Amino acid sequence: MHLSGETEIAASRQRVWDTVSNPNRAAASGASGQAQIEKIDDRHYKVTVSAPSAMMPISVVLDLTLTDFDAPSRLAATIEGAIMGGPINGTGSLDLVEVGPKLTRATWVADATLGGMLGGFDGMVQGPIQQAADQGFASFKARLEAEEAAADA
Repeated sequence: MHLSGETEIAASRQRVWDTVSNPNRAAASGASGQAQIEKIDDRHYKVTVSAPSAMMPISVVLDLTLTDFDAPSRLAATIEGAIMGGPINGTGSLDLVEVGPKLTRATWVADATLGGMLGGFDGMVQGPIQQAADQGFASFKARLEAEEAAADA
């Protein structure tokens, strides 16, 4: 399953970087679900995500490893975990480009593979997962733009 997105954020690249490079701040900026993050070391985290679903709440525990950390322009990671008894593996990256002093272009991509009994449902869940990711980035953008505006006031 391939997911991607791009947005321009009316905030400095450093402010965006300071948020995305801190997993707890980044998780707090999302729109849907609940995330708990346990730091193992500077590159490894255990992430527990709980999200509502039509049938029952879903909780997923993921091992997140930062694989590329090039401040303040690039962050990449891998995830491994399980959902409903089947494995989930993925890679993702976020690139930040300073378009202007208070304008940052954020471009992200993620590729994930669902295994087990969910393996055949990639096509069915890709749309809702992309929509949830887009909503999360919209919330993230709104929070950063509000912080930037408050700092300028």
